[in-house]
Amino acid sequence: MEKDYINWAKEVLQEEAQAIKECADKLGEAFYKAVEIILSSSGRVVVTGVGKSGIIGKKISATLSSTGTPSLFLHPGEAVHGDLGMVSPERYTPGHFPLRGNRRNSKTSSLL
Repeated sequence: MEKDYINWAKEVLQEEAQAIKECADKLGEAFYKAVEIILSSSGRVVVTGVGKSGIIGKKISATLSSTGTPSLFLHPGEAVHGDLGMVSPERYTPGHFPLRGNRRNSKTSSLL
C-alpha cells in the first residue's frame, strides 16, 4: 500500500494553520503587557528553560537577539551555581525585569 504523502502533508499544514489561528485568537492584554515590558527594558530579556523547553528557550533568545532585542539564555541549574551573576537589576528598567520561562504544559504558559 502506497502512502499519500501529499495529502498527509496538506493535513499537517492545515492542522498547523489552525493551531496558529487559535494562538492569534488568544492574544490579549497579557501579550500587550509582555511586549510593553520588553520594549521598555533597557537591558536584556532573560530566557530560561530545562530540557526541550530549554532548547526552545535558546532559540527564542537567539531570535530576539538577531532581531534587535538583547537577550540571553540562562539555564536554571547553572543560574543557582553562579551564572545568575549575568543578571543584574541595574541593567533593567526600574520595576521591570523581563524573564521568559518555558514550561511544557498545554494548559498554561509562563511569562514571568
